Amino acid sequence: MNQNDKPNKAFILSLVAGILIIINTTILGIATTWFPGIIPTLPGSSGNDTTILYQLTAIVLIFGILVVIGAIMLQIKPIKKKAWGIIIVVFSIPSVITGGGFIIGFILGIIGGSLAILRKN
Repeated sequence: MNQNDKPNKAFILSLVAGILIIINTTILGIATTWFPGIIPTLPGSSGNDTTILYQLTAIVLIFGILVVIGAIMLQIKPIKKKAWGIIIVVFSIPSVITGGGFIIGFILGIIGGSLAILRKN
């Protein structure tokens, strides 16, 4: 497979999205540890329970890693671009819970995954 057959735009957008999601979620984890008072109170709770925030951070960090893995696999095995695109979109959407990679990561993940899904060749 030559370089023109690889979904480079989808790869770059998705990789940047995954990295932004990881950075944003890491910052949330740091803020939860050092400054729990600055994070808005979760709906339905009487205060900021750091256990819930840590769990949320861990889950969305895994989602960010899966977006990066999907992007890398999109470049390595472009023949399965639709499957990798679906993985990128599916794991980019719930990242918005913790800020979605400063929202830009969420948007880039949706665009990159969509480009991979819609690619013809």
